[in-house]
Amino acid sequence: MYIREYGTENKEILLFFPGSCEPWQEHAYAAAELAGFFHVLLVVPDGQDPEEHTDFLSVEKTVEDVCDWLKEHGIERLDALYGLSYGGAMAVRFLVSSGIQTDKAIIDAGTAPYTYPKWVCKLLCVRDYLMVKIGRSSTAMMKAAFPPERFARDPQNANEEYKEIKKYLKTYSNKTIWNIFWSANNYAVPHPAPELNTKIQFWVGTEEWGSRFRDLKWYQKYLPQLELVKIPNMMHGEFVMMHPKEFAKKAMEFYR
Repeated sequence: MYIREYGTENKEILLFFPGSCEPWQEHAYAAAELAGFFHVLLVVPDGQDPEEHTDFLSVEKTVEDVCDWLKEHGIERLDALYGLSYGGAMAVRFLVSSGIQTDKAIIDAGTAPYTYPKWVCKLLCVRDYLMVKIGRSSTAMMKAAFPPERFARDPQNANEEYKEIKKYLKTYSNKTIWNIFWSANNYAVPHPAPELNTKIQFWVGTEEWGSRFRDLKWYQKYLPQLELVKIPNMMHGEFVMMHPKEFAKKAMEFYR
């Protein structure tokens, strides 16, 4: 795990947990936009950077490493927090376990712990594991899941972009793939949640509503103070990665 910093001249600090299965550079656009207002700390978890040659272990371990980094750098409170997908899981784990005061947090379609029997959880993890293993070998499958007209930065040359993503995903070890999906859906949090002095929003794209409904219901029960914000006409991760200027503007309406 390491942290990339943007806007270091700013006093207010925003901690940014990205989503999985995308290079950290895909989140750097949004981090750079937010750096006009914040000192942004973009977390690059283990297993997410091919040059690091590490395996992702868990949501809990990543949050623990981030807390150690913050303490080493004398950071005792945060002005803002953002997390996408399994980064949302890291964000909620951070809020309820770190003891670091955070003023405002956006959990963007965060994953929630399963409440199913363990054998069902394992079957679901096998499904997700195989989907990545198969999907990263097929451009057609990647295009079906992430339409190039929405997720390619240059739709006219989308095949080249998808080839690069396939190459990136093939650097993921089997251990990293399994641990991402197991931990994203089975991480531990204290029950009940501790009392938090944090304003929280849960963002969800209207075009991912069905796939995130279970997660949303868990978050609403676990953190009843959170406010639901629907992002019109957006698929999972599309807003933050593909529309960084609009994303930052929307985020700042809340953070400020």
